[in-house]
Order: sequence, then structure tokens, then C-alpha cells
Amino acid sequence: MGKWLDLDAVARSSRSPARLVIALSIAGLLAIFLIYTALAGSTPTLQPSNLNGKTGTVSLTGKVVGTIEGDAHTSEGLRFSLKDINGTSPVVPIVFHGSVPDLFKAGRDVNLTGHLENGAFVANALTTKCPSKYTAKKNA
Repeated sequence: MGKWLDLDAVARSSRSPARLVIALSIAGLLAIFLIYTALAGSTPTLQPSNLNGKTGTVSLTGKVVGTIEGDAHTSEGLRFSLKDINGTSPVVPIVFHGSVPDLFKAGRDVNLTGHLENGAFVANALTTKCPSKYTAKKNA
């Protein structure tokens, strides 16, 4: 009977508890890493009415109002104002340094990333929200 393969012995030797412990440990570390990056890596998104008193880097969404002055590539920066997309809100002065998108103009909805500094929002990233092609046109 020594010529026959002992299936019970093979099954016992391939089931090592160390493999299970290592696999579960790696899965646990990956889960912790994913949760950490999802929570810690996010930047809060606010509108001008929610900006008062916020510290650190935030993402600010709003509508460009008033005049646009200055140059984004100088030390003074591009200067304009932002208000909430819908409704009335306090107007926040913006100072932007960086590349200005082609679609940027007064009345356009924008997203900015930056921080509050001396009563103005200093931004280093600017994207415009494109008007939707799928909204119904107003009848004249």
C-alpha cells in the first residue's frame, strides 16, 4: 500500500494556519489604508456662505460676479469676487495665481482650491464648470 497516494496527509500539509493569518493581515492593512486615504485625503467643498472661519485648504465653489481685474501670473494675481451658485450670499474676494481656463468669465460657475488669508480667498487651482448642453432652453 506504500505506492498509493495518501490524500489525507496531502490535505493536512497544505492547510497551514500561517497562510491564513498572513492573508488576513494583508487584507486588514489594505482596508485600513483605503479608509485612511478616503477620509484624510479629502478637501472639504464649500460655497461662499459656508466659508467664514474655515482654516486650511478647502475647495470653494461659486459664481463669478463683478469685474475681473489683474493678471494671474503676477504677484498681485487675478482678482474677482465669488458668491453662492444659487441664491444670495456674502461675496468673497478671490486672489488667484496660476493658469486661467479659456471659459473663465463673469457669470461662470467655478471651483477653486485654496485658503482664507486676510479676508480674501487665495487660490492656486481654478476650474470652470461648463454650461450643460442638456438643460432646457428658456423660451423668449
